[in-house]
Amino acid sequence: MTRITTMLLGAAMLLAAAASSASADPIRIGVGVAGPISPDAEADIEELVRGLPNVKVIPIQPPGDVAACVKRFVAGDESRRLDAVMIVSLPEESFKSTHDSNEANFTGSYEIWTLNLSTLAEDRHRFTFNDTEPVVGGAAAFLSMPAQLFAERATGKQLISTNQWQAYEAVQARVEAKLVAATRIYLDGASIRDIGHLVPLDTAKALLDRGDGETAMLVFKSAGLNNPEVQRMVANAQEQLKHSQAQALLGRAIGAIAGGNAGQARTILNQYEQAPTSSAATAGSVRRILADIPERPAETALDNGLRGEIVALNHSAFVAMLSQMFADETGAKPEDVIVSQSDVTIEDKGAPQGLKDSIDTYAVALGRSAWLMSLKCGCAAAASLTSEAVGATLLKARFAPSFKRPQVGLP
Repeated sequence: MTRITTMLLGAAMLLAAAASSASADPIRIGVGVAGPISPDAEADIEELVRGLPNVKVIPIQPPGDVAACVKRFVAGDESRRLDAVMIVSLPEESFKSTHDSNEANFTGSYEIWTLNLSTLAEDRHRFTFNDTEPVVGGAAAFLSMPAQLFAERATGKQLISTNQWQAYEAVQARVEAKLVAATRIYLDGASIRDIGHLVPLDTAKALLDRGDGETAMLVFKSAGLNNPEVQRMVANAQEQLKHSQAQALLGRAIGAIAGGNAGQARTILNQYEQAPTSSAATAGSVRRILADIPERPAETALDNGLRGEIVALNHSAFVAMLSQMFADETGAKPEDVIVSQSDVTIEDKGAPQGLKDSIDTYAVALGRSAWLMSLKCGCAAAASLTSEAVGATLLKARFAPSFKRPQVGLP
């Protein structure tokens, strides 16, 4: 008996040591930059991430969207797998410049994007920089320099005369110092600090929740189709995808109600009811809301009658709801809707003109976006409107459970 007990204790100690060793493995975070960011600034950003507890930085080239990251860093070569990705972007088209006889002003937008490769939770932090440079001598040449000169400095090419080049070099050095400082502040409380080790099957589950069965299948194959857990998940995948498709229709129906388009909501609801995995009880709740719309504002009706359904929507269905609401309210379908933990970013290339023609409809749509996000997360939420990827914010909205109505305004 004593011998057996000793053996069991020894086995337990070995298992505990193995678990401790596994937990001690550093979190592998792929860090990359997109746009005209100099090698020095890129190295500074990598060093900031490397300073996080238990983190190993892997320099990467930005692969693209969520699916591209999964294909490369989860379903790809096992030796290149990562636990998370962090990309800092600076689109050249975000640069704007104005000037008078005394100084030139420069503005632009950065974005820090992080992706947890197990849960596919995204976090996007955007900020705008501003800088000025006095105009002294050679003003015409100095003021005519295009924003691409930032890229020229990043690549080490000097295409202009020394004095103007030094002026622009000084501007970019200050701008990049602001980027590094902003990254340091962001990392102090960023969700990337809490990311754990990669669990590929969790990634596959998250992809199925998003309705991306094709990429989920690549992850399943990389995990090994002989794995009993993988076989069980693959068997359930088709049913889950059907459920995601039905959820997307439900989200669009709710979005049409929020956008004030009851007729469109009824049409989409009919499509939802025909889906194999639709819920008769949920469809009935939506129909009751539609019957009450003439009597009550959409916000009141949805808050009181469909709050639970909104909270239960998966990621792709929630994005579909916001897209439908925005299109019905403004008459413009957004190019992209990005949803993170408590923030929404809506990209609409026609927004600059739309704001001139009808700022009220855009304000209502953005305010409702923040409100719906707040219902979803049960927290204070924000929404931003841009006209291009990582572009300057054109309109902002906030909503919290304690608010009576969204706060919307110009940035």
